[in-house]
Amino acid sequence: MVRPGEHVTILTYSRMRYHVMQAAKTLVNKGYDPEVIDIRSLKPFDLYTIGNSVKKTHRVLIVEECMRTGGIGASLTASINENFHDYLDAPIVCLSSQDVPTPYAGVLEEWTVVQPAQIVAAVEQLCQ
Repeated sequence: MVRPGEHVTILTYSRMRYHVMQAAKTLVNKGYDPEVIDIRSLKPFDLYTIGNSVKKTHRVLIVEECMRTGGIGASLTASINENFHDYLDAPIVCLSSQDVPTPYAGVLEEWTVVQPAQIVAAVEQLCQ
């Protein structure tokens, strides 16, 4: 666990952890208390840690750099639904990169990869 919280569980890994932590600062300033978990182990998932967080927050946001189709987020969503569905108060939201090859130009990359503002907006919607 990177940051304990009460309102929403944010699951992330690798480079997106940096974006999530940027968003977490903004969210705290807006009155939200996100719990951030770096899911370092992608296979197998640490369902014990994830489950305890889901049972506490009842909301899940997955943030990944993978493309949405066939990404880690899809597998993680399935695992959470199979094991902790009864604890969820809202559908799981998964923010992923667009289903296009990642461009080399920095400006274009920003358009395809999840940005902190998108994370903030997703948490605000999940916590309504």
